[in-house]
Amino acid sequence: MSTGTTPNAAARPVAGARAAQLLAAKMPDAVLRRDEAFGEETVYLRAERLVDACTLLRDDPEGRYEMAVFVTAVDWPDREPEEPRFDVVYQLRSLEHNDICRLVVQAPEENPTVPTLEGVFAGMDWLERETYDLLGIIFEGHHELRRLLLPDDWVGHPLRKDYVSFGEPVAFTHNLEWALPAQERPPGMPGSTR
Repeated sequence: MSTGTTPNAAARPVAGARAAQLLAAKMPDAVLRRDEAFGEETVYLRAERLVDACTLLRDDPEGRYEMAVFVTAVDWPDREPEEPRFDVVYQLRSLEHNDICRLVVQAPEENPTVPTLEGVFAGMDWLERETYDLLGIIFEGHHELRRLLLPDDWVGHPLRKDYVSFGEPVAFTHNLEWALPAQERPPGMPGSTR
């Protein structure tokens, strides 16, 4: 049994702070805002500066965020009309500095387009295709932006909050008695008290 102490959470470095500071120092015009929550910092960037910002984070010795962990998008259909509907979220990893950073660029409802990072991170090809397939984000400059998971003739993007699925609703009523309290279950049924 260990008698060591657990480090205080306040003493731990904030994940992504290294990237946020690097971007603020070397590309302040690219940064729209920074948010910190739950020990992680998120940097909101201008979409037109995304490629330059990620190249800096990858190549600068203070960064070395050489791995794209994921890209996804968050659909905010209830935002004010003047606000972009989608947040495109990137997570990068620096193995050298043992750090992660989260970057966000925003895309409008009509023609939700952001620049591709395919030329910056080798693994971005399929990550961007998945985000296009499920959320409809267009990655401008991607060499082959097409569906990855769904058939080519699929209509719509199923992770959008306004996506309407088709078919008949399924009513799970064939074993409804399992939801009954023990005293109301039929005799002989496991858990029945009758």
